Amino acid sequence: MNATVEEDDWVADVAERLPFSPLSALGLFLAMIISVRTVVEQTTSQAILESIGPLAAATAVVVADRYLVSRDVAPRDRLTVFAWGLSGFLAAALVTALHLLVLSMEGVGPRNPLYLTLLSGTIGVAAGSVAGWYEIRQRAAVREARRQRERLDQFASVVSHDLRNPLSVADGRLQEAFRTGDAEHLHVVDECLDRMDELIDDSLSVARSGSEVIDPEPVPLVDLAASAWDAVDTGDATLELEGDRTLRVEESRAQSLFENCFRNAVEHGGADTVRVGPLRTGFYVEDDGTGIPEDVRDSLFQQGVSSSQDGSGLGLAIVQAVAEAHGWEPTVTESDEGGARFEF
Repeated sequence: MNATVEEDDWVADVAERLPFSPLSALGLFLAMIISVRTVVEQTTSQAILESIGPLAAATAVVVADRYLVSRDVAPRDRLTVFAWGLSGFLAAALVTALHLLVLSMEGVGPRNPLYLTLLSGTIGVAAGSVAGWYEIRQRAAVREARRQRERLDQFASVVSHDLRNPLSVADGRLQEAFRTGDAEHLHVVDECLDRMDELIDDSLSVARSGSEVIDPEPVPLVDLAASAWDAVDTGDATLELEGDRTLRVEESRAQSLFENCFRNAVEHGGADTVRVGPLRTGFYVEDDGTGIPEDVRDSLFQQGVSSSQDGSGLGLAIVQAVAEAHGWEPTVTESDEGGARFEF
């Protein structure tokens, strides 16, 4: 359920800057108060019966928040769950407080109205958190649908535009082959068909790679890079692994990201050495090739944009799609050797 941060999203900015998880803090605070109150009451059976449900609810809230963190759910989405939980607390506490007020006015109010209000609010936190969980799942589904629509639009663009040129060339050469009987024209037709097949495969990869990663697994960075390197024809180029870290990924799609980065470095950048290493919150792929001109870096990940004349512009679009599906934001800079450096 990874999520990308919307542009100009101040809520996401606040969530990223928080030094702690507010939902866990709220659950721990409520659990602590309930536990202390139970001990103060000398662990009577009445105190235990009053506290067991709310204490379980507060504990469940903390466990649920830790689960969201372990699943790499974005801070903004976790803050949404907290907001729903806090709203549930306030709603339940308010209703309980009004009910207890009515009872006290009739002279039959309980001994500890504030504590009972707190217990009711704790149950409300759990109920609100469930509603928040449903909310972020709905939000993720909307983002997924939006991304898939964009990928399908890109695929339609390739079918209607990018395939037109090789199709036109193939048609012209086929007519010449019929007219002259020269088999050399058929070789060009074959090359055009191969090019069209490549464009279709790459476009389908872009469309499929954009679907959101639902069930990521921990995979070492060095294993992903090494497997991708073995799957690409890199000629005499060498791969250097500078450190390791564990990534939570869908392995097949993450490997395709590395494969396309390696192809870009070797085939289009003329790199002799490609390096992969960890960053504080991600990883990088860099090379010692010709690099990428500054004037195309901002649009490099767009479909159809390539740093070389013979590139289709789809390889890095696949990189972008896979990165977004994992909640990463790819950036391109220059390596120390003057080549390309991709950071995720």
